[in-house]
Amino acid sequence: MALKKKEFSLDAIKNKFSTKTKYKPESFYNCGEAFMNSCGLPGPVMGGVNMFLGHSNTSKTTAMILAAADAQKKGHLPVFIITEKKWSWEHAIELGLQVEKNELGEYDGMFIFNDSFDVIEQATEFINDILDSQEKGDIPYNLLFLWDSIGSVPCQMTFDGKGGGMHNAKVLADKIGMGIHSRISKSKKEEYPYYNTLVILNQPWVLLPDNPFGQPEIKAKGGEAVWLASSLVFLFGNQKKAGISHIDATKNGRKVSFAIRTKISILKNHVNGLGYKDGKIIAVPQGYITDTKESLDNYKKEYSDYWETKLGYSDYSLDESDDDIDE
Repeated sequence: MALKKKEFSLDAIKNKFSTKTKYKPESFYNCGEAFMNSCGLPGPVMGGVNMFLGHSNTSKTTAMILAAADAQKKGHLPVFIITEKKWSWEHAIELGLQVEKNELGEYDGMFIFNDSFDVIEQATEFINDILDSQEKGDIPYNLLFLWDSIGSVPCQMTFDGKGGGMHNAKVLADKIGMGIHSRISKSKKEEYPYYNTLVILNQPWVLLPDNPFGQPEIKAKGGEAVWLASSLVFLFGNQKKAGISHIDATKNGRKVSFAIRTKISILKNHVNGLGYKDGKIIAVPQGYITDTKESLDNYKKEYSDYWETKLGYSDYSLDESDDDIDE
């Protein structure tokens, strides 16, 4: 018996099985023109997970606060999750975060700030609680979560002395890789009323090469889950170590730390695939400036009163030490 062919329509099949989700246009938080010139992107992408990865003193916190200040300008609500216990309100204010002191003498403003976390689970539960409140209509804002830093806090089992690095990685995989990542990324959908974004500062470890001709490779603490969940990974400094050089203000033989020269590059880009690998930048107390002599001279003039207050003089020379450059 011969099979009878049915008439079919490809359009009908596509209408039955295909879905075409509409997404909001790509938008970014702005960390400044010098940041853009260094790495090719203005800052963290909205509606995604972003990682700022790098060794200590490579200006990750500077970029985080600049993103938060830009969020305030956009009318978005920054949510600070501080687990590294190195926060400075004076530094945040100098970088442009809008802060005031309330009647109790506490720092206040258009942000949520929490530094009371002992374990990873507390921080991730805090994020989920805020997202729940947003979905209930209690927080009518686009949210920018800023976690500094994820590698500085253990999971509950490790905190209790019964776990280790693999247990921390498992909790991050469950809580962020399988949970928070999905809640953040769904805000990119056109139908979702808000943008939600997560910026994670992370400490690295270095995987040594398995042969004499190989190169060391930077790895994020906490396993691969956060790396895989990230739409963008910004690398601050070099892979093997910080790779920064210090710019010092010198007067009568005395040196005072003035700024640092570092790299900011794109290590992973699942947004548009673009990004520079060799951009250098200078981090100063007020943000970033372009790595040129002209920019440094202009900065000295613009902030002469600031440095006279800090140093007691404004006529100083600039010297550079390269003791931490490895590439």
